Amino acid sequence: METHDSISAMAGVYAEKAVVIARDFNARLDYSENSLMELEGILAQLALDMPVGAPSSDELTEMCKLWGSYFGEVVRRRFGGDWSIETYPGKQFATLTLNVGGNKLFPSMKVHRRLTVGESDNLWSFYKMVKQKLEAVPGGKVQ
Repeated sequence: METHDSISAMAGVYAEKAVVIARDFNARLDYSENSLMELEGILAQLALDMPVGAPSSDELTEMCKLWGSYFGEVVRRRFGGDWSIETYPGKQFATLTLNVGGNKLFPSMKVHRRLTVGESDNLWSFYKMVKQKLEAVPGGKVQ
């Protein structure tokens, strides 16, 4: 089991692993906003493959950490914020959380919903909504 100096370091390591694994899907993740369209393509492919060979709970958890960390890192690099581990609202478990301008994002949970619920939880559409909200915050338009 890996150890990390901080939650931010852990998220960064997971995000970098996502960049490497994305190459297996012929995708290039470069931490740009547009790379989230590539990430959505990867998640769509993984979701399609799931009914046949549904991953174990541990495998699904790892996929969510991996792709969720990448998603969160794109948001963090664009809008700032800090990683933490917090209890998911209404649930009894802790999860990776990105705190940005008073807002909390749960990237791993979003990826979990995309993989298990399907297209209605499109990550690119979700990002556009998050972007609109964060840009509306005073000082939110960070480049």
